[in-house]
Amino acid sequence: MIKTTICNERQRDGPDAAGVSDSDGFQGRQQESPTSVNFFRPKSILRLVLTGFSLVALPLVIALVVATLSVDRLVTHGQQALLRSVFVTQGSQVLVEAVKAMERNARQYQVLGDQVLFDVYQENHTRFVDAVRGLETQELPAGQVSLLNNLLTTENELHTVLLNHPHDAQEIIAALPAFIELGGMAQQILLDSQDLITRGVEQMQDESESVKRTLVVQAVALVPAAFILAGIFAVLISRPVRQIDQAIRQLGDGEFNESAVITGPRDLQQLGERLDWLRTRLLELEQDKTRFLQHMSHELKTPLTAIREGTELMHEQIVGELNEQQLEIASILHDNSLQLQKQIEDLLNFSIAHSRSTALVRKPVALVPVIEEVLADHKIAMMSRNLQPDISLQAVTLAGDREKLRILVDNLVSNAIKYSPDGSCLSVSLVTGNGNAVLRVTDAGPGIPVEEQERVFDAFYQGAPADKGAVRGTGLGLSIAREYAQAHGGTVSVIELPRQGACLQAELPLEQET
Repeated sequence: MIKTTICNERQRDGPDAAGVSDSDGFQGRQQESPTSVNFFRPKSILRLVLTGFSLVALPLVIALVVATLSVDRLVTHGQQALLRSVFVTQGSQVLVEAVKAMERNARQYQVLGDQVLFDVYQENHTRFVDAVRGLETQELPAGQVSLLNNLLTTENELHTVLLNHPHDAQEIIAALPAFIELGGMAQQILLDSQDLITRGVEQMQDESESVKRTLVVQAVALVPAAFILAGIFAVLISRPVRQIDQAIRQLGDGEFNESAVITGPRDLQQLGERLDWLRTRLLELEQDKTRFLQHMSHELKTPLTAIREGTELMHEQIVGELNEQQLEIASILHDNSLQLQKQIEDLLNFSIAHSRSTALVRKPVALVPVIEEVLADHKIAMMSRNLQPDISLQAVTLAGDREKLRILVDNLVSNAIKYSPDGSCLSVSLVTGNGNAVLRVTDAGPGIPVEEQERVFDAFYQGAPADKGAVRGTGLGLSIAREYAQAHGGTVSVIELPRQGACLQAELPLEQET
């Protein structure tokens, strides 16, 4: 453990802050081949919605139509059964009354021999026959039909006797008791008719129960079918919308390698093609920007090297002695050439950090020597600002890319130096916890406003200018730091402090601990 004076904990990244947001990831889909099966491809989302609505409503319409037809059939059958029962009952009552009237008229005719009484008998006979013929037209049980035929046959025999013999003939006297049998049969037909009404009511109840069961079965089958169809079309409608949302998120997160393929209605497929065209254009622009940064940074380094070496020669008075003003100018040129070199290196590192093809060269890296090397590089800057270092380092080794880790630490430390007031404390600590190496760099500067604590990691974002230094940074320092931390599976974030100052914390997962 390396330990020096403990100082106020704080950290901050201002003008050089930049960051790259994590991508939610858009799962690219292979473009469908012309031979692939398109089970349903409406031309527009409107057609898909209308088709879905129609198919979802279809089972419900079927259920409604079937229910209406079933109830209508039940009502019609009930009306028919009711009318038949009423007609049969009325006809049976007419039979009973006609048999009684014929018996009375026949007996009176047999005693008195009055032709008028016989004519009345004839009228009742006609009414009796009409009632029988009417009942024969109804759907009667077989037993009732047989009884009705016997009744008609017996009455015809009596009528023949009365029609062919005088009123006082022995044949008529012998036939008259048959009316009693006729009355019994007519009464039995009336009772059977009443039973027919009871059976009809029971049959109606059975049919209503059957219709009820049918409607319940339809509801159980068709309503879930409607919900299933609704779910299917909800997926068909929402899936391309989700794909478009994912494609837009993909573009917003700067992930341009995966194609934007939208499956669904043709108008949304065309929108997906436009998004894919936009992705291609953005990818080309991103590549152009990266090439521009790389080429510009590389081309600037050569003349800058000559300028820096020339100013160093002048500053060290190797090419000749300088007066006080010339020496001051040479010093200013020297300092600004160093700042310009740092900014060019930041641009190079930024382009490298954003190159997805750049892989880490992972090796066991001891972090303490890396941090000490960075602090040694900034020793002169710290001395010129009279900063008091507070260094507390725990020996930690992890698998990573040493150069990228050095740049990460360098950007955090240089940011803290930039915002530290002269004569203040600058703290650097390294500990382990929860399987991570935790590096904190804290300054005693103005701190980072809450609303800027995420924006400071955005590329080219620059917060309030530092109190010292005439040249503003590029706004890439913290962006590069976060990129390299994320490349190692870690994070860089702003830690809130109860007192003035900013604290930047880098957490890197440990591969090895010592």
